[in-house]
Amino acid sequence: MMTAPGRPADPEFEVRRLGPGDLGLLLALQEQVHSALADPSVFQTSTPEFIAYCLADGGRCYGVAHDGETVAYRMVYFPRDRAFNLAKDTALPPSEYHRVGHWDTVAVLPGWRGHGLARLMNARALADMAGTDIRHLFATSAPSNPYAVRTLLDAGFQPIGLVRKFGGRLRFLLYRPSPAGWPATTGETPELTVACSATDALERAFRDGWTGTGIDIDGAGRARLRMRRRPLPFSTGQG
Repeated sequence: MMTAPGRPADPEFEVRRLGPGDLGLLLALQEQVHSALADPSVFQTSTPEFIAYCLADGGRCYGVAHDGETVAYRMVYFPRDRAFNLAKDTALPPSEYHRVGHWDTVAVLPGWRGHGLARLMNARALADMAGTDIRHLFATSAPSNPYAVRTLLDAGFQPIGLVRKFGGRLRFLLYRPSPAGWPATTGETPELTVACSATDALERAFRDGWTGTGIDIDGAGRARLRMRRRPLPFSTGQG
């Protein structure tokens, strides 16, 4: 492909599934990403034990490499019978807990942001989920990090509530049916727009049956969540 004069060609990236031997790699990448953040509270670090579980048969982990260097990673976690299961913040029946997957940590080294690497890993992971028994995907994301929320929306997740996790930090709770995603909606439905900083208004909207379907971010990084009423396959159990 030809590029404009003076503009470098787009770098090439390779996505691969990581295994137990990549524990040290992920721990080092996690520390690099966390230490470079202006607001470290938007990034939840994981213990070596948790990462090892996901690298083995407790989930799926992916890395993106450029010229042999891993510059980003994505972790997917299968709670199974473990205590930490985001489905417990909803009314999903306990009989379905073993079919739950968490879209857990995604991290990109600072110099490689803006290349769509999270979307690249999301596409690979979603394709892999089709070959598993996972049928419910959950994720959390800080309302103060609208770009991460938008990436999850692009992957088919929708905010269905607000929860406090990881030491009381406020997070959107997002859901995506797996593997097919949300069914198409028919007809026009009213839309509500709420600032991502308006916690009380968001909680009322979620309680009244609204779910997030899009996000608008202005030049200053302020964001508003676009919401519509759409039935969930289960009650969120909030309120």
